Amino acid sequence: MRRCQDLAVERMTEAQVKRKIWYDKNAVRQKFQVGDQVLVLATSKPNKLAVQWTGPGVIESQLSDTNYIVKMTNKNDKTQIYHVNLLKPYHQRPESVNLLLSGKNEILESGPELEIPYPASDPNIYDFEEIVSDSALSERLCPTQIEELRKLLGAHQKVFSNEPGKTHLVEHDIELISDQPIRSKPYRTSQRQTEILKSEIKRMLDLKIIEIGQSDYTSPMILVETPGKDPRPCIDYRRLNSVIRTEYFPLPNIEERVERVAAAKFITVIDLAKGYWQIPLSKRAQRLAAFVTCFGTYIPLRMPFGLVNAPYFFSKLMARVLENCEDYAVPYLDNIAIYSDNWNDHLQHIGKVLGKMAGAKLTIKPSKCRFAQNHTKYLGHVVGSGVRTPAEAKIKAVVDFPTPTTKTQIRAFLGLAGYYAHYVKNFSVIAAPLTNALKGKIKRETILWTEECNRAFEERKRKLTNQPVLYAPNYEQEFIIQTDASDLGMGVVMSQRDSKNEEHPILYLSKKFSDAERKYSTTERECACIICAIKKLKYYLDGQKFTIETDHNPLVWLKTNAGTNPRLMRWSLSLQPFNYKVVHRAGKKNQNADCLSRSEL
Repeated sequence: MRRCQDLAVERMTEAQVKRKIWYDKNAVRQKFQVGDQVLVLATSKPNKLAVQWTGPGVIESQLSDTNYIVKMTNKNDKTQIYHVNLLKPYHQRPESVNLLLSGKNEILESGPELEIPYPASDPNIYDFEEIVSDSALSERLCPTQIEELRKLLGAHQKVFSNEPGKTHLVEHDIELISDQPIRSKPYRTSQRQTEILKSEIKRMLDLKIIEIGQSDYTSPMILVETPGKDPRPCIDYRRLNSVIRTEYFPLPNIEERVERVAAAKFITVIDLAKGYWQIPLSKRAQRLAAFVTCFGTYIPLRMPFGLVNAPYFFSKLMARVLENCEDYAVPYLDNIAIYSDNWNDHLQHIGKVLGKMAGAKLTIKPSKCRFAQNHTKYLGHVVGSGVRTPAEAKIKAVVDFPTPTTKTQIRAFLGLAGYYAHYVKNFSVIAAPLTNALKGKIKRETILWTEECNRAFEERKRKLTNQPVLYAPNYEQEFIIQTDASDLGMGVVMSQRDSKNEEHPILYLSKKFSDAERKYSTTERECACIICAIKKLKYYLDGQKFTIETDHNPLVWLKTNAGTNPRLMRWSLSLQPFNYKVVHRAGKKNQNADCLSRSEL
């Protein structure tokens, strides 16, 4: 606990320093002389919670660099100490005199009114020193490499911004399958929620993401509040989505993305600034996507979150922007990973991707980018230098998951933990009691939580807390597939040997046997395990030479002689397109894939 406390204080101090640097960027130090007239920021009499500028007052004396004694002429010449941040210069308006003359009229023009300068807000917040700090570059790169990266990013600094850009390449349109207008009433919100929505609407209006208007189609806006996070306004497009003609574009496979990035030695992850908001809407889509609040109707000018085709359309745009960069840049929605095996290539790859972003008029949020990492968080994993592990925050969500009391909660836990099934041996077999608890035709939510279920629940969480590590596949090396089957299910380990002949796991697979599969003979179950493994791993094994290791000796002859069993003959024929050999490995040496079916877990 002491270590966690010290770590929290350290992180808080770092955050305070960064915030101070950010807030002090446009700060202007003020200094007043004795006799200067100033305005004072003070509370108003009608409302003590409101403030207003009052005065003018006169500087009597200076107590320190930040405190002044001010005499207020409108308070019977009383004096009071004020901080410099509560003061601003008072500029008296020049007097203009209008004369009516019988002769030639002479008009005295008033001088220009002096304006109080305010620091301009610059959305282009490129700051290389902050990038060096956020990405901890000095820990991994030499000064020469850091300077090379500085020059590269400086040449593309206009692409960095907190505000969304606006691409000219595409325009999102909406096509309906019904002409019946969708009109929804605004959801009722509390006073606090209404104020939050108003501030968000104002921000969107300032960014010209939306505009005030009217439409015959309206969807309600809601405020999504998650513990530990800022409230997030969303538009409930469920009714509109039900009548939109769905357009499909294949979303990237997460597992493939993670494996490709994990093998690299240099990784840069960039994140677009409000990616969806960088795509303009067509006139028809603006009308159809209009939304309503309790204080007005608004027309979105950019693609909003929640539309059924938005993820597919955005993925299509990113594929177009990053065309010819597929060998070193992989997007997943608005998150792009750039990966390379050496420093010079990595600089070239970053430059090409940033150039493509600038050409498409897209902007990148620098605070969410990490440059030239050897290990980095990517899509819920920590990847790099040939290995990958689950992200600690995601594991914590699994470990902190409360004991389920309903079928819905069991499904939620299985889905959350199942994202990391490849990291844990016999994942499905361990969870068999939990999946069995979901069986039954009765749709009731209540479940019978047994000691067996509790053991499976705790074991599954414990397996993930052991910091499992998987290695990225090397397609120049031969794959090893270790299989084992039991009464409950099957377990598979795909691994490879490195230059030192040490074996490293690539991924784990497991599957609980169905009632019909449990009736198979021992040989059939072991063979079914091999067939299932090769089907699941086809995208690794196609065109590759690999070895199947099994502790069931009769399967060594599977490739040349399957006997007279029709099922085994059929399975043997299905493996003919693959280049493999089957070898026997004694059970005590095959513990990587040895199923926990020897016990109930």
